[in-house]
Amino acid sequence: MDVLALVATAKIVIVMSILAGSSVMDIRYRRIPDRFWSLMLAGAGPLTIWEMYLRGGAESPASFLALLLPLAGILFVLFGYPELGEIRKGSVQDISFFLFYIGAAVGGMLAFLFGDRSLFSEVGVSFIFMLIYFVLYSVPIGGTRIIHGGADAKCLISLAALFPWYTTGLPFQTGPFYEIIGDLPAIAKIFPVSLSVLFNAAVITALVMFVVIPLKNLLKGEFTHRSFTSYRMDVEELSGSHVWVLVEKDGRREKNDPTVKLIKKLRRQGMKRVSVTPKIPFILSLTAGFLIHTTLGNLVAILFLIFQ
Repeated sequence: MDVLALVATAKIVIVMSILAGSSVMDIRYRRIPDRFWSLMLAGAGPLTIWEMYLRGGAESPASFLALLLPLAGILFVLFGYPELGEIRKGSVQDISFFLFYIGAAVGGMLAFLFGDRSLFSEVGVSFIFMLIYFVLYSVPIGGTRIIHGGADAKCLISLAALFPWYTTGLPFQTGPFYEIIGDLPAIAKIFPVSLSVLFNAAVITALVMFVVIPLKNLLKGEFTHRSFTSYRMDVEELSGSHVWVLVEKDGRREKNDPTVKLIKKLRRQGMKRVSVTPKIPFILSLTAGFLIHTTLGNLVAILFLIFQ
């Protein structure tokens, strides 16, 4: 392998290792500390800078300023934004963050004006997707958020920051998706790495929800029209379980955490079994989606090719 392939491979190994560790946390606790994303950025971020150098950044040093944009986005997500009131009070931390965000915006403009336009466009598109993921998590659409968990959003935002471009020709890229990119490079613009991983994760999650759960209900002899998204569970087993309890209220089914208060209420009502839906450890799906992406590619694009 050449140097670029080695750097890209090292970055994939680092990211995959941290994703695997965060998946264990997600399975066990459904909570993931921000240190995972900080560690991922600290370990793989320098390799992204090195990649830019190898991709032409050496001939256009101003291009490196474009990387300030995803860095600012990551800092915003992990540490928040400076408050105007705190800036007026002279808070060193808030003033420092404010100045950095201003500097990142100026750096992005300079990269656009004086840097390599091709490199800037790839980083720029990646930065736009970081904003999209943040909005999909922060703003409810139709009463619900498209990206439910904060860790899910931070994971996708981190992947967008670290993988603004595709690296093809790696020995483990065996799927037809990478052959398509060779013939139609525009596909990489339509399906950037982070979006490809998200689509893969969505396909995996859908398979779990609409195949595994119905099969579980069928084997138990409890198959109904709602068996594709939920199953029955003993009230006494709810404590400590990673599920949502589906409770009827005003003719609608609402999701509730299996809190001690809710379990006591169900007992008083004489409930023995209730309908539940699992709290999907979506970071696990994203990890599997990333692994599939680095080997086979984008599952949605592959399925489209198969059935076209």
